[in-house]
Amino acid sequence: RMVLSGALCFRMKDAALKVLYLQDNQLLAGGVHGGKAVKGEEISVVPNRFLDDSLSPVILGVQGGSQCLSCGTGQEPTLKLEPVDIMELYRSPKDSRGFTFYRRDTGLTSRFESAAFPGWFLCTVPEADQPLRLSQLPGDASWDHPIMDFYFQQCD
Repeated sequence: RMVLSGALCFRMKDAALKVLYLQDNQLLAGGVHGGKAVKGEEISVVPNRFLDDSLSPVILGVQGGSQCLSCGTGQEPTLKLEPVDIMELYRSPKDSRGFTFYRRDTGLTSRFESAAFPGWFLCTVPEADQPLRLSQLPGDASWDHPIMDFYFQQCD
């Protein structure tokens, strides 16, 4: 299969149509600020070539792929942006499971399951301007109805 020379560009919205945007080095999900619609962050995407292709393993980055979304290496996953080049992760056979999400398409939307922490999915909360986070299925009882489905569309 072909080798990418650069990351692909996608935009992500949750099922409630909140866009992901970057603020203070965190990805938040929201929509309108000071009456202006927020333009969603461009998400850089590459496949993880060293994991099972049939599971659609992807690595997600922001700011041109200069920072990547990581679930950390602790006992419990902690979602954070780490200053790692997405193309380095793409090229290196070093285990980058902590940066990888299995993309599961559910009709028009997709879910993203942590490769390092099975059963944990990227999600947002119903309120606007809250950080992207991880939740276990079924929804975690400590907060309301995580939104785990995302529209994942290639940039124009």
